Amino acid sequence: MKLTWKLPGEVEVKESHPLTEESKKTIRDSRQELSQILTGKSDKKVLIIGPCSADYIEPLSKYAEKISEFRKKYWDKIEIIMRFYTWKPRTVWWWKWLSNSTPGGEANISKWIMESRELAVYLIEKYKIPLADEMLHPQFANLFNDIYTYLAIWARSTENQYHREVASWLEPIAIWFKNPTSWDIQTMVNSILAWQKASSFTIWDSIYDSSWNNLSHWILRWWRINDINISNFDIESLRKTHLTLIEKWVINPWFIVDTNHENSNKRYKEQINIMIAVLESISKLKNEWINISDTFKWFMVESYLFDGRQDWPKDNNPNSITKWLSLTDPCIWIDETERFIEEMYWRL
Repeated sequence: MKLTWKLPGEVEVKESHPLTEESKKTIRDSRQELSQILTGKSDKKVLIIGPCSADYIEPLSKYAEKISEFRKKYWDKIEIIMRFYTWKPRTVWWWKWLSNSTPGGEANISKWIMESRELAVYLIEKYKIPLADEMLHPQFANLFNDIYTYLAIWARSTENQYHREVASWLEPIAIWFKNPTSWDIQTMVNSILAWQKASSFTIWDSIYDSSWNNLSHWILRWWRINDINISNFDIESLRKTHLTLIEKWVINPWFIVDTNHENSNKRYKEQINIMIAVLESISKLKNEWINISDTFKWFMVESYLFDGRQDWPKDNNPNSITKWLSLTDPCIWIDETERFIEEMYWRL
C-alpha cells in the first residue's frame, strides 16, 4: 500500500495560517451571539446562507463581501452566517469537495486542507463574517475547531458514534444534524441526546474527553417515507417536530428549516415562498397556543452570486465554466438573496 501524502498536524495547520486577535474576536462574538439566540436569551434569529459548495477563491470572496454588507444592514434581527462548505460530501460525483481539490483539479488533501484554512482565515479577517461548514471527517475537527461558528452533520453520519462523540466535544461551535435517510424520529432524538452527553474519543494518536454540546439541534430538509422524499416544512411537520422535541425531553429543543434541497424539490427559486409559508404556519401554530417560536430558530438557504447552477464541461476544461455560478446544487443569485433577507427581516 502506497503512502501518497502525509497529513499535516494540528500545530502545523494552525500556525501556517493563524487567526489575528481581531479575527478571534469575530469568531468569539458570533459564537456567543448564536448561543444567545439558540438558548432563547436573544429574540434574534439565525440564517445560514451561502453556496452549496465552496469552490473558487475569487467568487467566494466577492460573495463574502456582499454577505458582510447584509450582516451590517440586518444585524439587529438576524445573525447571518455564511456557508463555507469545503467538506461537502460527495462520493460518486466528478468533484468531492474543496478540501480535496479545486473543481476538476488533482486530489491532494494535504495541500487543500491548508488552502481551505488559509481561505477561511482570509474571509474572517477581511469581511468579519462567521462561517459554517459540514463535518465529513471528524478526525480533522481539531484542525478547524478555532475557525467555525456552525457545523453540520450530514444524514448518513447522524447515527455514526464517532461523529456524535466529536460533536459533543466541539462546543461552543453549534451543531445541526440532518435527519437520517431512513427518517426515524427516535434516531434523530438519540443523536441530539448523544451530543449532549460527556464522552471520550480519539483523533489519530490523541485521546480527547468531551463534556457535552448543548448547542446541538436538527435541520428539517425532508422526510423519506417508503423511499419517497417528502418535504417537511408544512404545518403538520413543524407541529410534529416541535412536539417530538418537547415530549422526548431534549435539552434545548431547537430546529431550523432548509428551504432548498428536497424541501424545494431542487426548485431553488421556491426558497423565498417556502420561507413565507413556514412563517405563516408558525403564526397559525402560535394561535393554537403551541409555543413553537421557542424551538424554531430560522432558516438555511442556498445562495450564490449567479442564479441556478451549471454542469462540469464535457471537455473537462476548467476555463469553460463560469466561476460565479454553482457547480453543485442550484442557488438564488445575490440580488434575490437580499430581497429574501429583507423579506425575512420585515416579517420578524
